[in-house]
Amino acid sequence: MANGVPGGDPSPPPPRQAQPGPGLGGMQLPPIDPQALSKTPWVVGAAAILAALVIYWLGSIIAAFASGLPFRARITGGFFGGQGFLGPGNFTWGLAMLLAVALLVLGSGREPDRSSVVSLLYQLLLAASALIAAAAAVNAIVEVTDIASSPDAALASFVEYLAAIPIAGAAALWAWRAGPARPPAPKP
Repeated sequence: MANGVPGGDPSPPPPRQAQPGPGLGGMQLPPIDPQALSKTPWVVGAAAILAALVIYWLGSIIAAFASGLPFRARITGGFFGGQGFLGPGNFTWGLAMLLAVALLVLGSGREPDRSSVVSLLYQLLLAASALIAAAAAVNAIVEVTDIASSPDAALASFVEYLAAIPIAGAAALWAWRAGPARPPAPKP
């Protein structure tokens, strides 16, 4: 008696796959295979860093509309990466994106049958890295315009934001080069 049926197939039942949900704006989200994710903690780490960025940026946008803040603080968040509208455009988040791409590359390798979740993560990391580089560039420009009021603080912030641009740019380039140039192959 196998699987509760006399004379039945002794092999275990196949694992259940999650069905794709409705998604956002009519876009179909890829199905998530829990077994594949459990084999690659690197991919989960990359997804966690990306989720942390989204949550942090949302908090930065909310904090940017706090009362009593001057315009410069609303945009950049102030000295060394405070929470402003473009607060994540700094060296720390640029480095986090580089780490996330490295984790994803380590976890996914170059297999032709890469999962759709990994492909989506590459695309999201590319977009996030490009947004961080752009936000760092805008923050650097804002700091240059404020050099007259506080030269030391403006120069220090300018250099910090300037350092984020090549780091986030490298993360975006790596995500673009390592990411899928084609959709993943269907599994038989």
